[in-house]
Amino acid sequence: MNAQRPRVVVLLYPGCIFFEIAAAVELLARSCDLAYFTPDGALHAASNGARIAADGSYADAAAVDARCVLVPGGDPDSIIDAGSANACLCAAHGRGALLAGICAGSLVIARAGLLRGRRATHNYTLEHTTADVVACTAPIYDGILFERADVVVDPPCITAQHWAPAPFATAVAQQLGVMSAAEAAQYLQRQRFSHGAAV
Repeated sequence: MNAQRPRVVVLLYPGCIFFEIAAAVELLARSCDLAYFTPDGALHAASNGARIAADGSYADAAAVDARCVLVPGGDPDSIIDAGSANACLCAAHGRGALLAGICAGSLVIARAGLLRGRRATHNYTLEHTTADVVACTAPIYDGILFERADVVVDPPCITAQHWAPAPFATAVAQQLGVMSAAEAAQYLQRQRFSHGAAV
């Protein structure tokens, strides 16, 4: 990795949805060095059919001096109960890294105890899921300052809803200083135009 470029760690896991971080990865790849990690360092079969060679395990990720950790959403059951990502997230947080989770990625960050006392958003609410899922995840989100918003930036954390991958991407890029507010606005405008709908 180039020491002059910010390092970004991407935590992949079985059941994660790569699309949710694809825009962020595309934006950050221009100015950052990205590295992918899986719970055990094994090859990742992505939700888009791609096979991603991991740069190491979550234990290896804990030793990386990253400026940012990206956590996609999806179905994090394989890592939530055991808190598999806790150590690497806490290590990154201790070094001052930005922690950015979209959809269930925020649940993974919350599981490490790193959203307590912070403003954050998530979709584990009754308008988006069942009462039993809300009850199951409530203890994990205990202590957060919940906001109904597409993206919430409360440094050093960013959380986002699954329907907001482009705003999530620009929020991360701006926090890392690789995109200006004007560039972010232009990017989001292009996304709206190309998709024919608001993002």
